[in-house]
Order: sequence, then structure tokens, then C-alpha cells
Amino acid sequence: MNRRQNGLPEPDGSMERAQRNLRWFHHISLGVWILALITMILGPYVRAENAGLSCPDWPLCFGHVVPPYEYRVYLEFIHRVFAGMLLGPLFVVWLIFSWLDRNLRSRFGFWTLLAAIVLAVQIFLGRQTVTMLLNPYIVKSHLLNALVLLGIILLVWRRSRVWMHTGQLNIGNVSVPVLLQRILVVALLVQIYLGGRVSANEAGLACTTFPACYTTRDESSGESDAVYFPPMRGHTEIHITHRLGGYALFLYIVFLTLIGRGTFRFRRNATFLGLLTLQILLGALNVIYSLPVPVTVLHSAMAMALFILAVITTIDTRTGYGDYRKPA
Repeated sequence: MNRRQNGLPEPDGSMERAQRNLRWFHHISLGVWILALITMILGPYVRAENAGLSCPDWPLCFGHVVPPYEYRVYLEFIHRVFAGMLLGPLFVVWLIFSWLDRNLRSRFGFWTLLAAIVLAVQIFLGRQTVTMLLNPYIVKSHLLNALVLLGIILLVWRRSRVWMHTGQLNIGNVSVPVLLQRILVVALLVQIYLGGRVSANEAGLACTTFPACYTTRDESSGESDAVYFPPMRGHTEIHITHRLGGYALFLYIVFLTLIGRGTFRFRRNATFLGLLTLQILLGALNVIYSLPVPVTVLHSAMAMALFILAVITTIDTRTGYGDYRKPA
């Protein structure tokens, strides 16, 4: 049997062992990114409930490993449990596994090591978030770094899936479609960062209506005028910048959908467009109903869903997996 059959060189074992290791690595990668995603969704939930400083110390909570029960304290505590007690150990297993197998190390070793570095930065930023009393710059950096970590884990999981299902992992050149999809990922990162900027600076209600920012009333005539482009200052600038970013992202995904007709990217980007429309609606509901917690958390979760879809579509475009059809 050819040792390089199905794209799996075997310098240190049988083909069967290599395939088994790849399957295990793929499943562990899936578990790591699911836990990372849950941890990221819990973060906005903690923030929406104003529980970010419910544990005033770090890494313990009121000096306890398991603090006395109080709703907001346990929101922050559960967030830490997922990050430190569930995600952390599985991440270590994932990292070690990727470096023990030569085939996995050659394909994924760089990425898992990079993820470990990003995770170390994330832990440091999590500590600083508490010790610096929710400093807006630290909070925004914590969010952006978490997205980078999730993106790296997604890349490893998706490429391992491509390798496992197709028997090969050919990374194509950076074609125009790949470049356009990468631009979408970067634009979405910027937009999510702008959303974190709104939340960290408590600018969610700087505008009180939608799609206008607010209305003014003429006392003499009694007429009201909608203000769509208010002065770009302070909290209003923060809020409006996020809105404008959302509109620009909407137009860009419409463009990607139209030029992707006849390819798998059309379906993916059309789905993205539908989810983005729902996301804009959730943003409007946040303003109209003064930031209700369920809507705020769902708005953050939808942003994660959009990010995942954009990253996976980019990976599938470059590897050709989007057009892969499993033989009957």
C-alpha cells in the first residue's frame, strides 16, 4: 500500500493508526471550539446582566474556588468554569495531541501553538478585565482576542474535517474568491469590535430610535423631525459608527452573493445575508426596547454565528471543500 495514499504519509505508524489519530483529533478540535463558543456567548450574558465585576478578585471569587451562591456572582463564576475548568484542560489535550503525531504536527502544529499563545493572552486580558475594573480598552481587546482564538480553532477543526472526509488537504492559492471572503471575515471582525466598543462604553442607548438616531420636537409648531445623522461626538459617534458599519457589511455581502451565483458560495453568502438581516433587526429591538437582556445576548450570539459561517466559507473556498461531493 502506498504510504502516501489518501494524503496521509506514514513515517511513524500504519495507515490505520494515522486515520484513527486524525479522527480523534477532529473530534477533540470540535469539542474545543464548541467550548470556546459557549464561553464567548457567556461573556456577553455576564456583561448584559452587569455581572462583570461580581467576582472582584481573580482567579478566585471572593477568595473561594466555589463562591457562595448569588445570581450575578454565579454568572461570572460559570463563565470562569467554562473557560478554566472545561475549555482549558481539553485545550491542553488538543495541543499535545497535535504535536505527538508527526502527520498532525506537520499540518496543524503551527496553528495549535499559535492558539496556545493567543489563549495565554486571553487569560491575561481576562485577569486585567477584573483588576482594571472593566476598562473599555481591555474589554474590547478581550473580545477581539477571543474572536482570533475562535477563528484559529475553527481553521484547525475545518481543515481536519476536510482531510478526514476527502483523504487529502490541498491548500490552494489565494484566488480572488478567497481574497473576497477574507475581506468579509476582516470586515466582520471590525464590526464585532465596533459592537464591543458600544457595549464597553455603554453607548447602546445613545440613539433611542431606529433607523433614525433620535427625534427632535419643534415646540412652536409641535412637529417632530427624525435625525439620521447626528453630530459624531461622544457616545453618539460610537453608536452611529457601529450602525454604519452594519449597513456597509450588508452591502458587501449582497455583492458577494451576487457574484457567487453558480457556486457553493452563493448558498453560504445568501444564508449569511439572511442572518445579517436578522442581526440588524435584533440591533433595532435593542434600541427600541432599551437593551433587554435576552435580545442583547441573542444579538451577541448571532454575531458569533456570522463569524463562524464567514470563517468556514473562507476555509472551504481555499481548500475546495465547498464543492466537494462525497461519492455514493
